[in-house]
Amino acid sequence: MNLLPSDASRFTFHVSRLAPRRRRQSGSAVIVVIALLAIILIYVAGNLRTLNLLGRELKLLELQQTRRLQTTAPATNAPPATAVGTNSVPSARPN
Repeated sequence: MNLLPSDASRFTFHVSRLAPRRRRQSGSAVIVVIALLAIILIYVAGNLRTLNLLGRELKLLELQQTRRLQTTAPATNAPPATAVGTNSVPSARPN
């Protein structure tokens, strides 16, 4: 179909008055989404830092507890120095 310059005047393009508002609204929506995403990323970064610090503290506490138990362990696991009497009846041993 060949359009002549005289036919071009028949086609009119209606520009909606709402178009600039929609562009502004969609731009505002993008800004809101980016802001929410930034807040979530800050929250995640803070939680990762806290988790890292808690892991380091847990390792330190485990090391301190291991050292504390190593110094007291020989005294508690050693056999008694004196014979401890029991209430059991001595068994007869066959020769």
